[in-house]
Amino acid sequence: MEDVVRRPGQALRVPVRAGLGEVVPGLAEVTASLDDADLVLRVLGPELPVASVEEVRPRVTLLRLTEVLCGSRELSAGAWRTVLAYDDEHGTDYARTLVCWLDAGCDMAGAARLLAVHPNTCRYRLRQARQQLGIDLDDPDERLVLWLQLRALAGLRGTPTASS
Repeated sequence: MEDVVRRPGQALRVPVRAGLGEVVPGLAEVTASLDDADLVLRVLGPELPVASVEEVRPRVTLLRLTEVLCGSRELSAGAWRTVLAYDDEHGTDYARTLVCWLDAGCDMAGAARLLAVHPNTCRYRLRQARQQLGIDLDDPDERLVLWLQLRALAGLRGTPTASS
């Protein structure tokens, strides 16, 4: 399938991409498969010009979650805005530290590696974020919502993705 994209791209000298929706059993489901293919096209980039919805399911899911979060005042409100505003005002890096820590599965050493800092620096930043901003990092619901909002709405990533 990659050849179907590579050859026309070379001949036309323009990027060509192909997104594949789910294989469906009948005509009644074709529209849903086409919707899937459209979502796949939205998450593809130069490093991955062809993919099926199954191959990029996490990216597609995050894209749809981002759309839902952006479309709702209640879902787009929260501590993530406070963290970003605090970082802007005080020159701190709490938002990125939080994302790296959460991306690393709350592992301090892993987060420190992602940030290229000493684990004690990471610990200090998280402690300060808790104290200065009142974030309860012991609450799994707060961690999940904060992580989703920082990743989806602020576009922050701790771990490299194929599209970053």
